[in-house]
Amino acid sequence: MKVKVRIFAKFREIAGADYVDVEATNVKELKEKLSKLFGVNASEVILLINGETMRDDTELANVKEVLAFPPAAGGF
Repeated sequence: MKVKVRIFAKFREIAGADYVDVEATNVKELKEKLSKLFGVNASEVILLINGETMRDDTELANVKEVLAFPPAAGGF
C-alpha cells in the first residue's frame, strides 16, 4: 500500500518536500525504503505512526499519519 510520510529536518532538505509517498506493507519495509531514499541506516530512521512508535512487524493497513525523523545528532 502507498503510505504518505511527513518528513522532517535532513530528510526534508534531501527530498525538497514536506512529504514522500512510499509503497510499504509494514514498519520494517517502510524503514528500509526510507533509509535507501535518504542514505541512512534503517535502524536510524525514527517513525511515529498515529502518534506512537510501533514494532517493525506492525502492518500499515490502518495508518492515518506517519512522521519520519532522521537520526538525531548531539552529545557532549
